[in-house]
Amino acid sequence: MPVDAERYANCHIYVDAADPGTLVDRLRPALGVAAVTPTSPDLVFGPLLVTGASNDYATGARAHPDDFLEWPVVPECDAVPGAAPAETVEAVSALLRCLWNRGYAALATCDFEDELPCAGGATRHPPPTRPSRGPGTLAGRAVRRVIRSVDPGVRRRGRRT
Repeated sequence: MPVDAERYANCHIYVDAADPGTLVDRLRPALGVAAVTPTSPDLVFGPLLVTGASNDYATGARAHPDDFLEWPVVPECDAVPGAAPAETVEAVSALLRCLWNRGYAALATCDFEDELPCAGGATRHPPPTRPSRGPGTLAGRAVRRVIRSVDPGVRRRGRRT
């Protein structure tokens, strides 16, 4: 069965780091690679061109520490044309391990994350759970207010007057 090369063409890694430039500067010696140019925020690692980028969609809200969509840095990893899928998977895996070993929270989003260690980081950083809708929660209180506005005979604890 032929391999869909497009599936392995790119990967984004959300990282809880201060800024992309500092992150890339710290990754270079750890990975043993040099910058593309002396002033470039990019690096080449195996078949990947890794570009340090800010998360333009982050709102700054920190509702949950594992809410990766709010992490401020998103390195973009683009495989060079003709790169073997196995090489791409290994390079992204090594990059993730490097980040984790240095204490960064990191999670990959790509079409091959199931082939990466810890499912690309998803098992290390599970998504925030949905808030409970029990009676003591904000959602539970809001539901009770709506019920009372529709049926004024309903008082506390669901008793009718």
